[in-house]
Amino acid sequence: MSLTSAPGPGWLLFSFGMGLVSGSKCPHTCLCQTPEVICTGKQLAAYPPDIPLNTRRLYLDNNRITYLPAMNLGLLSDLVYLDCQNNLIREVMDYTFVGVFKLIYLDLSSNNLTLISPYSFSVLSNLVQLNISNNPHLSSLHKYTFANTSSLRYLDLRNTGLQILDHAAFHHLITLKTLYLSGNPWNCNCSLLDFSIYLIVSHLDQPGEGLTGS
Repeated sequence: MSLTSAPGPGWLLFSFGMGLVSGSKCPHTCLCQTPEVICTGKQLAAYPPDIPLNTRRLYLDNNRITYLPAMNLGLLSDLVYLDCQNNLIREVMDYTFVGVFKLIYLDLSSNNLTLISPYSFSVLSNLVQLNISNNPHLSSLHKYTFANTSSLRYLDLRNTGLQILDHAAFHHLITLKTLYLSGNPWNCNCSLLDFSIYLIVSHLDQPGEGLTGS
């Protein structure tokens, strides 16, 4: 999938219309203090409706949410901070974050992720910090997963079940400073050599044990 295949103007107009109806409210279980919405630990089984359109920080952590609906999330064009840690999210698709172009901080740690589509983060060119740690069933990442996240400085991949990483996945991360890799069942054979060389020459800060495995 390319960015040109993303939802077009019709989708945006429909989203805008939906926002005029529901964007000024606040989920009854959450706390709304402009520009912040806090839904932490509310036992939510789904993404809450009626998130104000001017929300900049959204806390959905410690719930039972299974997926992030692009239609609703895409209304939050000013969103810069999204905390979804400790939920039951299984997949992140190519279109999930279409509309939240300003996002700087994204936490998807401690979920049930088994799939992150190749272009899931492709619109997040302003993303600085990404945490997908503690997703033990996420066994692989596509080499284009981080292709357009050129502002990324902090990336946490601890305890994700990763066995191999293509070093090409990091070619465009020119601002990356900190990379967490420990706690993964790395398949330490020749296929991991290129990535190991990349880590050596990149001079990245790798707190903890780095590349360890069987």
